[in-house]
Amino acid sequence: MPIRDYKFALNSAQAMKDGNYSTDEVNFGVTTPNVGRSGKFGLHVLVTTAYTDLNEGAIIWIVHGAATTPTTKHVGRFFAVADLVAGKHYFIPGGHSLLQYARALFSKITTDATLGNLTLWFGPNEDGAI
Repeated sequence: MPIRDYKFALNSAQAMKDGNYSTDEVNFGVTTPNVGRSGKFGLHVLVTTAYTDLNEGAIIWIVHGAATTPTTKHVGRFFAVADLVAGKHYFIPGGHSLLQYARALFSKITTDATLGNLTLWFGPNEDGAI
């Protein structure tokens, strides 16, 4: 069974650089889905190609909104460039107040990445992601 079965996939091996949103977004189907129960539901970040450059790293944000193509930053997590190596699997808790539509945003701290890909999905933190 693939790692993302029964999860809300956002992209597969997308080259994420400054200002890039995930390829897709999630529509939870209700205005306030309350999916963030006890911090056990959120955004999974799987690094599929190591990042180069980025000097100080990047922040990966969960963005959400009441309509499609949301842009409101909800929860973000800083990653040093040394953390963004192939095979690393991270988790960003979604919180209780996620709205109906959600996706991810990649924001550099200083220099843009010259190389790096992420696979992203929303789901429960059930597989030991850090």
